[in-house]
Amino acid sequence: MIDCHIHISLDGVDFKKARELSKTEEIGKIIRKKFKEYKKMGIYVLRDGGDDGEISSIARKIAKEEKIIFKSPVKAVYKEGRYGKFLGSSVRDVDDFKNLFDYLKSQKLDHLKIVLSGLVDFNKYTDNIDIFFNKKELEYIVNISKYNGIPVMAHVNSSYGIDMAIECGVDTIEHGYFIKEREIYKMAEKNIIWVPTLSPLGNLIKGDNKFKNCSNVIDRVYKEHLDSVGLGYSLGVKIALGSDSGCYKVRHVQGTFDEVNHLIKSGIKKEDVINMAIENGIKACNLNSDEIKYVYQNNKRCL
Repeated sequence: MIDCHIHISLDGVDFKKARELSKTEEIGKIIRKKFKEYKKMGIYVLRDGGDDGEISSIARKIAKEEKIIFKSPVKAVYKEGRYGKFLGSSVRDVDDFKNLFDYLKSQKLDHLKIVLSGLVDFNKYTDNIDIFFNKKELEYIVNISKYNGIPVMAHVNSSYGIDMAIECGVDTIEHGYFIKEREIYKMAEKNIIWVPTLSPLGNLIKGDNKFKNCSNVIDRVYKEHLDSVGLGYSLGVKIALGSDSGCYKVRHVQGTFDEVNHLIKSGIKKEDVINMAIENGIKACNLNSDEIKYVYQNNKRCL
């Protein structure tokens, strides 16, 4: 199995506590324990969404010792003053990005994570989500990344933001809430991989006191997203499994299987979910031939 969107520095339970622990010497032991749990359940490939403390870089070193394939962006890139502080480093403009990208290259990033938009608003139903980079900036970021052989994963919600990301040629759309049929067709045409991360909202509708006053909005957005994923699959969009494990209510390891179940709820057969999780996960994680061989060897053992 392959999970294409996790946050190894978080725990899915207590954001503040996890952040504090990530600054201590205990973090190495915590990560190693998580990796052992992932392997025990047949999950051998993980792709991280970044953190400002570069914990994913530490995790990548531990992953080699644990025989886990772990892909790290080192740090995500976000726009100064906007959402994304805990995910990485901010940039004001393309000149800022050049400097940050040089640093990320020196740290051998596996992929570039860009935070293009904000989050889904749980308090009111609205797809009017701010987009943080303009098209010219995003084109530059994508082009320089691809020139250097680095794939781009884009955190983006809202029809407008998704359309911009597609037009600029990102490799994967992460989340993609409020996507419209037009963007779904475009993703299929351009072979852009979609990592819809259904678990963060899907796990909340099971009942959660923290967001009980927002249940109607969460339920509506989740169900619309399910429908969009089902449509995307029927139209040939390459969908990869990404649980967003580490975010609230999405625990590591269990979150991967939660995502399988949510994808099944979208109308995809379980066998197809597993197959696309592997096949599209290989592409999303940009695995080389040796890594692909390793994935299939372990998949056979698990089956």
